[in-house]
Amino acid sequence: MNDGVRDAWRPTTSHVRALVGGGALATAALLLRRPDLLLLSWPLLVIGMWGALTRPRARPRVSERLAHIALREGEATTWVASVQHVDGVEDVAAALAVPEWTVTRPDAGTVAVAATRVVGESSELIIAIRSTRWGARLIGPSIVAGTSAWGAYRWTAPGGPRVLTTLPQPAVFDSATANPRPSGLVGLHRSARPGDGTEFADIRPFQVGDRLRRIHWPTSLRTGDLHVTSTWADRDTQIALVVDAFNDLGPSDGVDGRASSLDVTVRAAGAIAEHALHHGDRVGLRILGAAGVTRVRAAGGRAHLRRLLDTLAAIEPATSWREEGVLPNESVSAGVLVVMLSPLVSQVTLARAVSLARHGVSVVVVDTLPSGVAADEHDPAALLAWRIRLLEREREIRLVQEAGVPVVAWRGPGSLDQVLRDLRRRAAAPRVVVR
Repeated sequence: MNDGVRDAWRPTTSHVRALVGGGALATAALLLRRPDLLLLSWPLLVIGMWGALTRPRARPRVSERLAHIALREGEATTWVASVQHVDGVEDVAAALAVPEWTVTRPDAGTVAVAATRVVGESSELIIAIRSTRWGARLIGPSIVAGTSAWGAYRWTAPGGPRVLTTLPQPAVFDSATANPRPSGLVGLHRSARPGDGTEFADIRPFQVGDRLRRIHWPTSLRTGDLHVTSTWADRDTQIALVVDAFNDLGPSDGVDGRASSLDVTVRAAGAIAEHALHHGDRVGLRILGAAGVTRVRAAGGRAHLRRLLDTLAAIEPATSWREEGVLPNESVSAGVLVVMLSPLVSQVTLARAVSLARHGVSVVVVDTLPSGVAADEHDPAALLAWRIRLLEREREIRLVQEAGVPVVAWRGPGSLDQVLRDLRRRAAAPRVVVR
């Protein structure tokens, strides 16, 4: 906010009313020779003169801040305005405008306190803010006000909005199954093939090319032949998350209530990304159907997790319907696991999943349509149309599954275990792909 204040102290309506009313009564008392009216005018004139004489001569300095600029869903922060005290200020107050899916305490987003009596010290106005849904939203604008004795003069300082980013709260997720086609030499999971790594695999006879530091001397001395220790190659899985933002179906009550399809999609994507990155894998992200959101290249580490969550929080559904180039086949290698998260009401996602699978890419489609989503119960035509669309959706899912692409509903922990086990077995078998 402003370090200085442009607005000057201005008389309030009650102060003007006291002076004008007292003056009018005093004048009427003199003209009409009514001492009773003169007695009525004195309190108003005294209070009015008192307020004018104690008027503050300086303007307070104000600074405001958000304690945090990024939160997880359901977490809270504070908006704090510090008002430096000057002589004559008795009370300070603030009002803060907040958007949807934001809860404040006090509930109305306003707070008032008595000003400190020490010149130079600051009075703090604190409003607690709790964000209940992912996304980037503006907190503010705000107004900070101060009043003098008897509420005679008021000073206000407007403040601009501040951006508060709410990161998706990942659903609890864990997977005990490794990636079906690991393709690197780093990570926490053991590879399916031997190689240069840190996890012991076996003791075998020495071969040309083995490092001397791998020689296992106890076995070599016992057998009379050189033996070496072999290890499993540490795996480096690359996961490509594809988020369908073409539609947002169902009501959203934030983290405390019902979840829309995009809520489930974003939280599931965050959960999978966090799980994979914590295990040393690399994760990339591509958004379908949202404008202004660039794709995130595959990388690893905690900083990359924050980058992914920031991108998910910036999604605005159904703001772009371009289908070309959303996930080019040539940009996805055969060793990448593509996880598509979608409510499966748009054919774009399913068509792309089938196309990738035919080019030898491991693809898993995660169904994120919440149970119980329905059309307007008071509109028979809408109910019928939605029922027909659900039947078409079931048929499309069957066709995708027949094409060899697994479709699994999101159920939190273990949702992908069985699918990944099947893909791992399939990856070890010969297969025919389209070149």
